[in-house]
Amino acid sequence: MLMPLDIEKKELILAMVEKLAKQVESDLEMLDRNGLLSGLAGHLLFLFRAANFNDAWVDEEKFHLALDKLQNELAEQTPELSSGLAGQAWVLEYFNQYDDEDYDPELLEEIDHFFATALDFTPWTGEIEMVLGLAGYSPYISRRAKRTKQSTLFDRLVTGYESVAVELSDQQIAWSQPKQSVYRFDKEDTESHEFNLGLAHGVPGIIAALLPALQDQKVKLRAQKLVVAGCDWLLEQQSHAEDKKACFGSCAGDGHHSRLGWCYGDLTIALTLARAGHALDKPRYVEQALEIALFNVDRDATQGHINDAGLCHGFFGLVTIYQLLNQIMPHPKLQGAALTWLDYGLNQYQERGLEALYSYNGLEKAHQEDHSFLMGYSGIGLALIGVLDDNLDWVDCLLMS
Repeated sequence: MLMPLDIEKKELILAMVEKLAKQVESDLEMLDRNGLLSGLAGHLLFLFRAANFNDAWVDEEKFHLALDKLQNELAEQTPELSSGLAGQAWVLEYFNQYDDEDYDPELLEEIDHFFATALDFTPWTGEIEMVLGLAGYSPYISRRAKRTKQSTLFDRLVTGYESVAVELSDQQIAWSQPKQSVYRFDKEDTESHEFNLGLAHGVPGIIAALLPALQDQKVKLRAQKLVVAGCDWLLEQQSHAEDKKACFGSCAGDGHHSRLGWCYGDLTIALTLARAGHALDKPRYVEQALEIALFNVDRDATQGHINDAGLCHGFFGLVTIYQLLNQIMPHPKLQGAALTWLDYGLNQYQERGLEALYSYNGLEKAHQEDHSFLMGYSGIGLALIGVLDDNLDWVDCLLMS
């Protein structure tokens, strides 16, 4: 848990969350997409947490009208996590599980059956990462598995990754970006392997997606084999340069210094390794994860390529990530880094108001108002509520728990 906040700082955060809730609520009727990462489902996730923290912050009628819209349009959605059914259904199951007494295990059974069919391809031929691909089904499966048996869907997930794993030695495997992937860096040479090192689009995200399968007795041993071989390969991708700015690049062998963030970079690699180490009782993974995380604690906004505030690669996103790292590997420097980025973000807000929270559009080279979960106000609000109550129980949708 972060150290107790002083009254002035806590009051500022409370005021920020209330303001963000009103901004996001006002955007509900203007949305034309229902997805988790940049649509209605992400808005509702934040507003749900905000209302449970302080019910005066959210108009209950507006919330339920938007929730009804989300539920009524499920049949029209594409299947993936980012804009589609996997992300929206995760949100509905998150809401469903909030009150144990009211939990309905049958609420999403039709979606379970739909995914069992949709994922029944061997070998897997689609995207392998989490935003559009196979890893993006893991949050829904693992969230459902907290209360219902999901061996069939876990089997689909593990089978898919077994079918496309690249064996690099007797003890190491990785997963190469598919030839047709929109996330390939090198779109000219599609015959060569390309091993992405980001949580969002690469091997760390696949390892993180497989971790929940370790809890299912039917697929546990198969998942364990993939996770261990993947982690062993991943650890060998660290830079050994004396002047390195980061431990990992964005892609294996690219020599690039990765940014600080959720999508790419050392921090979520460290988090994934630590989670694997705890799940498999492999202290070596946890020890190396801590070294990787601590290497980054002194990187500032310039060194970390921090140009906005959101969960994906912004300063409040870093608060959440360091908070999670400190939960799984308690260390004063990790807690200190979380507080440093919190202070940085609060100072930015005090100087520039809501404009400090705009997301950076790389195509237009400009900051823009953004209400979304991954890049904008909704995710920032969730991060700030997490500072107040130390509850980050939603981060599994981003493969961080």
